[in-house]
Amino acid sequence: MRIRQQAAASDNSRIYQLGNGIQVNAGRDVHVHNHANTDRPVGRTAGSLAPPVGLLPRRLYGREADLERLENVVDSPEGTVTVLHGMGGVGKTALALSVALDTRKKRRQVFWITASDGYSVREAMLQIAIRVGATESQVQEASVGHTNVADLMWETLDVAAEPWLIVFDSADDPKAIEEELGTGWLRSSYAGGVLVTTRVGSLEVWSNHSRMTRLAPLPESGGRDMLIDTAGFRDVSEEEREQAAQLANRLGGVPLALWLAGRYLSQPATMISRFEDYRAALDRDFPETIDRAEATSGARGSENDLRRLVMQTWELSLDFLEQQGVPQARILMRILSCFASRPVPIILLSPKVLSRTCDSYGGQWDDIVLERALNALSDLGLIDIGLEGLDDAHSDDFYRWPQPTDSEHRCVVVHPLVAEVNAAQLDRSASRTAIWAAAARCLGLLRGVWLEDPRHGSFWQLLVPHVLSLVERFPEDCGDLLHTVTRINAWFCEYLRVSGQYAVALRVTETTYARAKRLDDHDSTRFLACYTFADWAWRTSRLEEAEELSREACRLAALTHDPGSFHVLVTDSLLAAIHVERGDFATGEKLFRHVIARMDGRWPLDHPLSVQAHHHLATSLRVRGLLEAAEEEARLAVSQCERTPDFPPYTAAVVRHELGVIIWHRGRLNEALDIFDDVMRCQRKIMPPWHPSVLITRFSVASINRILGNDIKALLEFKELSLIEGDVLGERHYSTLQSKHNVAQILVRRGCLEAAELLLNDIMAAREESGLETRHEDVLATRHELVHIKSQRGQHVAALGEWKKILDEEREHLGPDHPSTLRTHFNWAIGWAQTGQLAIARSEMGRVLLARRRTFGDSHHETEEARKALGQLSKDHGRPWWRA
Repeated sequence: MRIRQQAAASDNSRIYQLGNGIQVNAGRDVHVHNHANTDRPVGRTAGSLAPPVGLLPRRLYGREADLERLENVVDSPEGTVTVLHGMGGVGKTALALSVALDTRKKRRQVFWITASDGYSVREAMLQIAIRVGATESQVQEASVGHTNVADLMWETLDVAAEPWLIVFDSADDPKAIEEELGTGWLRSSYAGGVLVTTRVGSLEVWSNHSRMTRLAPLPESGGRDMLIDTAGFRDVSEEEREQAAQLANRLGGVPLALWLAGRYLSQPATMISRFEDYRAALDRDFPETIDRAEATSGARGSENDLRRLVMQTWELSLDFLEQQGVPQARILMRILSCFASRPVPIILLSPKVLSRTCDSYGGQWDDIVLERALNALSDLGLIDIGLEGLDDAHSDDFYRWPQPTDSEHRCVVVHPLVAEVNAAQLDRSASRTAIWAAAARCLGLLRGVWLEDPRHGSFWQLLVPHVLSLVERFPEDCGDLLHTVTRINAWFCEYLRVSGQYAVALRVTETTYARAKRLDDHDSTRFLACYTFADWAWRTSRLEEAEELSREACRLAALTHDPGSFHVLVTDSLLAAIHVERGDFATGEKLFRHVIARMDGRWPLDHPLSVQAHHHLATSLRVRGLLEAAEEEARLAVSQCERTPDFPPYTAAVVRHELGVIIWHRGRLNEALDIFDDVMRCQRKIMPPWHPSVLITRFSVASINRILGNDIKALLEFKELSLIEGDVLGERHYSTLQSKHNVAQILVRRGCLEAAELLLNDIMAAREESGLETRHEDVLATRHELVHIKSQRGQHVAALGEWKKILDEEREHLGPDHPSTLRTHFNWAIGWAQTGQLAIARSEMGRVLLARRRTFGDSHHETEEARKALGQLSKDHGRPWWRA
């Protein structure tokens, strides 16, 4: 048409268009017109403007709130553009289709544009302009580039007689569309609604007047229902519904993954037919299971649409970023996949580490490159960036004392399924070793930082799942990483010790040692892994295993270090502590004295290892009943702590607590309570309330209350302690059993014999199962209470015989003047009185009094108890007072 108009104007009808804008007239003059090329690419046909209803599932699950937000997308008085953004596979197209069909039911025009590239959008805009009422000349002018296609469409839509909805689906490369159509290709209109679905959520890309709506994965209930319906299951039981919910959580609520799983389970010839089996298959081999589901569910159509494949849909986003000049985004996603699917503090992602480990794959890194890659990934919905601290659940569980105002940290969060797919891609990648090295060394940068400062507790807690993920998941063939990981774990377990997360520390060290056992005996990594595992086996009362491991650590240390070296001394100290814990007090004391002798003159007294040795020696002397010598050692350890500037407060509290226990056993109860009060104040500043050290201090205070006769107060405290210790340390941990024993002891004193007997029998069985039966003092104390029950039931003769058996064993294992031996001797004397043998009772009670004077002194409460009993026995010729 334009050529004919030019010919008429120049009175020359013989003008021909040769193509590509070149026109030639009869006189062979050449006219060049650089207008737009409107030739359709070979093989491309005009796209349909109708919504692709075949892609809409029978029902949208868990999207009620999202649909409600999009209800007024056409009738909104503001005339805004609604941008529905989110990561690939989250269901943006399905939600937009639902909105489009609802709009069409209202007899309104709906135009659907597949906005995957600029050409498709341009062609669709021309078609829309024609349908809404643009003239032929207007369309021709726009098609040859004389006017802007987007201007024509929007001007035509603005004057449309009826409201309309236009959907730009999968507009994941808005810059490409802008290059084709100009910056004004997307605009709002008061005549209708505009809805865009995209992976790009950056405000800089879209108009400031756009209404941004982020589409999240499905909630658990929606994912569960989608799985059940897609699989075609009927009459589903509650158990199956729970299994479907677990699978939905495992797949992260991503509709694409849920649809594939449901389709796979619905196939008649599938090898997996239950939700729990599919979840187990994912745990065994994630990529193989996903590939099988995609291959058999019809996801791979003839067009091989990669957007419908779980293993490829997010790779498209990374390909897009690479084309945009951000190749580091892929490397960053692979590194994040090495961590747990929990918030990762951005401070961990060190550009220096990334440059050293990944320069061959992602180029050089600096702060700007890192920020650009993170922002690009956030714009595409592959990660979330925000401030993270301890949520309400964690703050209740971990930190109930006041946290500083800066306890929130800027973190990256990767969707679990996105992370798992990236981890699977990493396993197939040549960069695997470098990526895992980068992840490990990023964590390793924090080694050497003091972990006992409670102001940083929320930060260290964020790292716990990532340390676990690293040790459990790093590949076996990345052997050099084991050295780095072992040292990271040994360092980080100090935080777990301070925060009281003993079970986590045991899991970390056990997994590390299982990998390190294959190393050579002379490898320092094997020694470190063995020692740390032995240490945590001891702290968690796995005593037989702890002793075996500590002996192995001693052997490894002796191979490469001198007898007076730190490595040898620290392993000998651990073995000595385990001997004391298992009831072999003499051997433990001997080993501690040997360690101290080797340290004299070579190590300063205020060295932490020296403080630890004197502290443990004080403990071994106390449990042997040598209280005066124990107090001397304990005061030496406390003075070493006090003289040392910036001595770790956690260790100082433990050392001071032992001094309080010794003073309590020496009968100075008020002085002991003052010490425990100081210790508790210190512990509350640096430890959570359920920390084992805090619980031990509470146990000591409750024990003194029991001695002072405050039975009800002590009973309630011991019951609470046993419940907390059971949760934190385990039902068979030494501390848990001690608290339960004290509950039973008070129940016996108050005559609740059946409940006490049941509890005592459970304690005996638990000690045998956990290897604590070698602690003769504790076992005999429990038997002691069972004999008390017999005595209170009137079985005095049988009780007298049991007292004698226990007394003989205590004299053999503990010595005749040990406090526990003297308590049994006291009860044996009472037993003689209960059987009517008052003369023998007075004689034995006199011996108890003399022994307690030697051991405790005249003012001790147990000495006073024996004195009063002897006086009562001497003057009572009738019914004994203890039977009244």
